[in-house]
Amino acid sequence: MLSRIRPLLLIALMTATITAQSTPKVLVYTATRGYRHDSIPTAIDVLGREAASHGVRFEFSEDPGLFTDSTLAGFDGVLFVSNSEEVLDHAGQAALQRFFQGGGVYAGVHSASACLYNDTTYLQAVGALFDYHPSLQEATFLPLDKTHPATAHLPDQWRYTEEVYYFRSDPRSVGATVLLTVDEASYKTWYIESPESAQPLREGAAKAGRSFYTSLGHLNSTWENSTFIQHIFGGLTWALEGASTRAYGQGLVGVTDNVTVSASASASGTASGTAASGSHAASPGASAAPSASGSAKPSSAAVPAAGVAALAVGAAVAGAAVVL
Repeated sequence: MLSRIRPLLLIALMTATITAQSTPKVLVYTATRGYRHDSIPTAIDVLGREAASHGVRFEFSEDPGLFTDSTLAGFDGVLFVSNSEEVLDHAGQAALQRFFQGGGVYAGVHSASACLYNDTTYLQAVGALFDYHPSLQEATFLPLDKTHPATAHLPDQWRYTEEVYYFRSDPRSVGATVLLTVDEASYKTWYIESPESAQPLREGAAKAGRSFYTSLGHLNSTWENSTFIQHIFGGLTWALEGASTRAYGQGLVGVTDNVTVSASASASGTASGTAASGSHAASPGASAAPSASGSAKPSSAAVPAAGVAALAVGAAVAGAAVVL
């Protein structure tokens, strides 16, 4: 009888535990080639300051040269923050796709949806691409799911000043589950359980990495708001805890050590052991991507989706799972 019980106990323990074997390491990428948010330095400072308390290590950079197979293999996830236009060349985009196919995790904040418009893989990871937004305004955000870590702490009506994003497509068309909205016709936060950006998985990869995206985060004051910070880290750590990377004993990418690394960053965007290259000004040249600042006319394909979007790709979440 005991010989039958022991294997069952072992299976139960294995399936219930998602503890990291090493502290997950995430590459925070803040490169811009068009409009640049003045909240980026604040975002870097806050993320660096909060990293240790949330069990994450960050490396901050604006160097597209880091997007190679060998470099990305040392990270469990990438976090795109307030980017604009074509921030990666074709080689970098291909390396990012292979990173996803190896179990790498994606998370994006604010105008992370306003870049790489010509990369289908990136669209599949982020869920939907930015189209336009009306003038900065006070808006009321409504959580649709109070069980997800990104939204469980939110009030039933979360009202503050933010850019309300509209997107070129409905994220649900690529498998996203909407977590946060402004009204019944829109979507602001979502996650995806099994993203197409990771397909086909590379040999040896157990599963796709989760993906999380939120369109919130325009103002400096937002990045200093504890409710918003919990929203960001709730989504990011949820994505990492899909356990698809080497920090969790899975996948082909991620850290395998447990060395403590400083996650502090200065307002200029640099951090210890981190490259922070790239212009802080808009780069010259026209782009097919719309500007992520100010008001703009919607395209004919615009879908009402003001506000936020949080997206998750990878393993299922108890009660409600969505995959990209």
